[in-house]
Amino acid sequence: MKKITFIFLISTVLIFEAKAQFTVNKINGTAFTNDEIINFTTHSNSAAELKFTVQNNATENLDFRIRCLSLVNNNGSNFQLCWGGECIPNVAANGIYPDFQNVINAGSNTIGFNDSFKNFNPGDGANYPMDFKFRVFTRNLTGTNVGTGFDITYRYQGPLSIAQKDKLSAMGVKVLNTSVNNFVGLEISKPIGYSILNLQGQTITSGKLTENTNLNFAAYQTGLYFINFISADGLVDAVKIYKK
Repeated sequence: MKKITFIFLISTVLIFEAKAQFTVNKINGTAFTNDEIINFTTHSNSAAELKFTVQNNATENLDFRIRCLSLVNNNGSNFQLCWGGECIPNVAANGIYPDFQNVINAGSNTIGFNDSFKNFNPGDGANYPMDFKFRVFTRNLTGTNVGTGFDITYRYQGPLSIAQKDKLSAMGVKVLNTSVNNFVGLEISKPIGYSILNLQGQTITSGKLTENTNLNFAAYQTGLYFINFISADGLVDAVKIYKK
């Protein structure tokens, strides 16, 4: 029984060490979670840029690469990956970047190297969301894969569809912008109820609108929010808003 317990403990330690070999972090230092999906509703501007850093927690220098695992509703064109000291303007499914050894020393990170994902592709106007899934993985300096990979998906939700614009128009609402620093501009032609929700579904504020207005998002943290609208005759719709 002691032998089995010892083997189990050793296996657990090895698994933990493999998973903890490196972390992928947001630019503010907090860690992304494995298989996390990061949503965007804008492209070709600073709000569409996903900056990241990689921390080598291992006791040896390692070669870090990024593989493009899959592409959904796109072919990888006009999607920029800045990594390993270069910016690649297009990615390809199963492509590995960079195509040379990219060493991060033991205990070091990539802060200051301006590593990022950024989408410049607006899509075809119909097929959304557009997913770009990547895996960060490591090799030792002799070229052998080591540790466990870390997956992250960049998702472009797309702009408001024509159908959604038409529905909002029928409700008496025109949304002027869905990516904001401070305000969401609304043109209101009919009285409309609204509520602002966070990603957890919690209502932040609500009320009734009867004229053109700006909804103030200045105090909100960066991330996705939803504005739910309900008209007097019962029509309901929601718009995703990205706060920069």
